[in-house]
Amino acid sequence: MGTVVVGFRLGWDTKGRQATVVLTRAGVLHHSMGLLGLAARPARPHAPHGRDPHPVPRQAATLRRLYADLLHQGYTRRLIAPACVRLTTEEHPLHDRPWGEHAPRAHPELIADFTGAAPSGPRSLEDALSEFYAAIGLTARRKPAGPPVPRRPVPPQAVPVPPQPVPPGVPPAVREGLRTLAEGRPLASRPGRAAGWTVTDAGVRLRVGQSGEDLTPREVAELQAALTAWLRHQGRPGAGSAAR
Repeated sequence: MGTVVVGFRLGWDTKGRQATVVLTRAGVLHHSMGLLGLAARPARPHAPHGRDPHPVPRQAATLRRLYADLLHQGYTRRLIAPACVRLTTEEHPLHDRPWGEHAPRAHPELIADFTGAAPSGPRSLEDALSEFYAAIGLTARRKPAGPPVPRRPVPPQAVPVPPQPVPPGVPPAVREGLRTLAEGRPLASRPGRAAGWTVTDAGVRLRVGQSGEDLTPREVAELQAALTAWLRHQGRPGAGSAAR
């Protein structure tokens, strides 16, 4: 019977690298990274939580974040534009508890079949996801694709929302970060490193390679307190006002 997938492949010309990410109808995220023009070894797939009643929409949200993160890192050439593809390849059966020794194994044939069957031509990630949802019988959930863009000027008939005042004594770097988030743009660590972070209006995400984890508000506060304590312990400048 095969399966239905949605995915993309992005390239980073300066580094000569490529990244491929594919989401299946079972909610499994497959990904691989390697040199441009060469076959890459897939990493361990990211399976949905075994008790998640809505695995595909949640994994689709992760797919969106990966797409935005890769573009921000420098993978800006769309080698394979986002596409929904029906494959003859069968997915590996997913265990009821898909973690630890039962975690899904890499499936290079599935990624290879996607790259071979994906159509050419420009497409947006949201269009591909809408087609994917329709193909598997779910209602499409549209969200902005890629890094958020600066907000357009408010039309005269709209009621503008006044910006929140910035307390006195906030360091310039924090002021600039607040301005960036207010414009709908993400804050992110420097590209080119295996580990990093991304901060958006929606939350904070830590990543290692292609994998990542969203922090809860409480975890963000605990991390901020720990980093402030570390900066003060090291005697670094700016630590005194970082926690305000």
